[in-house]
Formats: sequence, C-alpha cells, structure tokens
Amino acid sequence: MSLLSTLIGRAQDVAAIRSHALGGACVSLVGISNLGKTALMRQLCEPSAQNKRGAFVYVDCNAMPERTARAFFIAIWRALAEKLQTCCDDRAAITRAQNLNDEIIRADDTTAFTYNFERGLALALDYLPHPLILALDDFDEAYQSLEPQTFLNLRAHKDRYGDALAYIAATNREFARLPMSREQGELVELLAPHIHYLSFMTRDDTRKFCARFAALENVTFSDADIAFVYANADGHPGLVQAVCTALGNVTGAPTRNPHQDRVIHQVVQPNLATDANVRVECNKIWQDLDADEQSALLNLERIAETDPARRGLRAKSIVRGSDEEPVIFSRLFADFVRRQQLAQQPHARGVYVDVDAGAAFVNGKRVEELTDLEYRLLTFLYGKMDRVCDKYSIVENVWGQQFIDEVDDARIEKLVSRVRAKIEPDATKPRYLVSVRGRGYKLVR
Repeated sequence: MSLLSTLIGRAQDVAAIRSHALGGACVSLVGISNLGKTALMRQLCEPSAQNKRGAFVYVDCNAMPERTARAFFIAIWRALAEKLQTCCDDRAAITRAQNLNDEIIRADDTTAFTYNFERGLALALDYLPHPLILALDDFDEAYQSLEPQTFLNLRAHKDRYGDALAYIAATNREFARLPMSREQGELVELLAPHIHYLSFMTRDDTRKFCARFAALENVTFSDADIAFVYANADGHPGLVQAVCTALGNVTGAPTRNPHQDRVIHQVVQPNLATDANVRVECNKIWQDLDADEQSALLNLERIAETDPARRGLRAKSIVRGSDEEPVIFSRLFADFVRRQQLAQQPHARGVYVDVDAGAAFVNGKRVEELTDLEYRLLTFLYGKMDRVCDKYSIVENVWGQQFIDEVDDARIEKLVSRVRAKIEPDATKPRYLVSVRGRGYKLVR
C-alpha cells in the first residue's frame, strides 16, 4: 500500500496556502513529482480541515475524460455540486443544483453550457462559505491543452466575484517555465503573486512516514534504519517509500542489535542505485526539470548562484547547502545526476564510481577490488566531489553514527591510505584523494 496519497507533516505549507486562499488570493503550488501536492490539496479540502469562513473544493484535473474547456468546467461543476450536497442544509438549493446538473451536462452549444455553468457557480457562491476556493490539482496538462477561452473565463469569474472566489493551481513546474499565450497570461497574472514551493518532509515527518510504512508492511525499523532512510532520501516521500521498501525486504519483523543494523545497511546500500523504485522516482524528478535546470545540476559547481535555473532548483529544495558549496538534495538523486553526467561525458578522466556495478575506475581503468569500508569511503567522498569532508562526517557515513566515539584519527588515516594505494598512480604523492590540513579529506577531479 502506498503512503504517497497521505500527507504527513507539512503543517507550515498547509497554513501558508490556507492563509492566502482564505484572504481571497490565488495561489500557485509548485512541487516536483511525488512530493505530496495531491495529498496536500486533498487535505485542504477535507471537511474537517475547513472553517466557517471558506469552502475548499477539490478538482482533479487528471480525471477529465478529455482536455477540453467543456470537460474542465464539468469537472469543476461536479466538484461544486458534491460540496453543496455534503455541506449545504438547504434542500431547495440542493434541488436547484440537481436540476442545474442536467442542464449543464446536456447543454448542446457553448453559449448554453457557459450560461448554465455560471448559474451553477453563482449558486455555489450563494450557499457555500466565502471565499469559495477551487483547488485545481494536477493542472499542468490541462493548462497546456485547454482552449484559450478557458483562461479568459476563469479570469472573468475571479474579476466578477473578487475575494469571494480564489484558485489554487498545483503544478510540477512554475508557470513562468511553461508556454504562455496572452489568454493563459490572464490566469497566470492572478497566480504569480503567491507562488508556494512545497517543502520536503522533515526528519520528524520522515520518522512518522517510516513508522506508518512499518505498521502496514509488518516490518521493524530501528532508529538507525530511519537515519539510513533519511540519509538516502532526504525527505522526498517517493524516495522515502522506495528506500523503506528496499530496507523492509531485508529487515523483516525481528528486533535487531546495532551490529545487525549495520550489516543490513551494508547489504542494502549498494543495491539502491539499481533498485527499480528508486530509479523510477529519480527519473520522475529529472523529467520534471527543464533543460536549463538539468544542465545546472550537471554543472552545479560552475553555475553562478544568481543563475535563474539554480535559483529555481534551490526554491524547489533540489539544491541545498551554501552558495559556495551547493549540494543536491539526496544521496540517491545525487548519484542519479552523477550517472547523467557520465552518460554525457563517457570518456571523462579521473575517478569514477559505478554504483550500479559496485566498482571504481581511474582514467577508465578499473581499480583493484575494494573492501566494504574502502568502497564506502570512496563512494562517500565521490558524492562530495571537490568538497572537504571532515573526519566526523567520514566516520558517520563510513562506519556509522554509533561509532563516532570509537573510530580515532589513526583508523581513518589507515583506511585513507588503503584507498590511495588502489586509486592513486603514486600513493606517496596523492593526486585524487587529498588531505586538507586541519579540516579533513576530499576527492578531486
């Protein structure tokens, strides 16, 4: 069972969108695939989540049988009629809505259809709390396919009713990144002042997600398991579920000790890059990005912070960290991006870790087989290419957080020396795995 249809956490997102909408403002909700936009929109429209001041009405644009203005407005009307049926106590109003339903569905020309829909909207505004908020979910394809007049009609309804009517439009991309005709611009002008980027789940939200997954699938997740999930998925619900599935397939239900957890993580980690669910989620995220955003990820170290594509990636939480040391949001998606880089530059020189094969190469030549700890150190540094990694982070990511107080500098240095012996042309004069005095180590191109 998927938990992606359930909103876990995001209280600040819900409060911010609700506040704008209840003030009569239109809102553009932007978020990459499987981040929880639909779950958030549905929660906004749950009767228990509403107050007497406004009526949130959920409209699923994916449910439209065709991408036409008629189908779009019928979808809106059916959602309004259902809301009247469940929230209105006036029997006469419900009867009027039922009669209007026949007239709207059966209208055989555009003029009659438009006239009857406007009557239906006016009826909803008469009997439902203000503002009436239409939550247009999965609006991307509808926006790109509907006839121009559709957008003029939406703008006209808003102009007519003012703060009594508002729209929330959920899309994967910002409207500024979609084609925009003059007519579409009339609607986008309403949405542009309030763009809300959906955030990722926090660590606490991820813990709750893992707990629900464990209960549904009858598996057991320890604190170390949850830290493992967060380290790989970084709060993206789709990736969190993918890692939970992979981990759950190995852990089962028994209670384990820290050593067993560590062994399980060592078994699961190398297989995540090739896991079907992980690859699907990463590819969805990648396809949600425009070419300039993809290029910015592939060249993150060389793209200025002021670049519009990089700013957009940061707004979507795909890029994090400081301006000087930007990082891609999760270990798994960072690995995916790195494979895209290598696919575009198959003959690139330097160190390359093929996580699919669990092997390392230097200048195209495969290096001697690495031990588990050697491989974990190299892949960790590879994920932080050209950035200094302190000894604390090395212990945490190679040995595990539970060994922070047990692994001393000498053990780290010995491990680094073993890796150098396998990847360096001359281990006495490191070219790729270099020491940064007083700070740690880094892998360089």
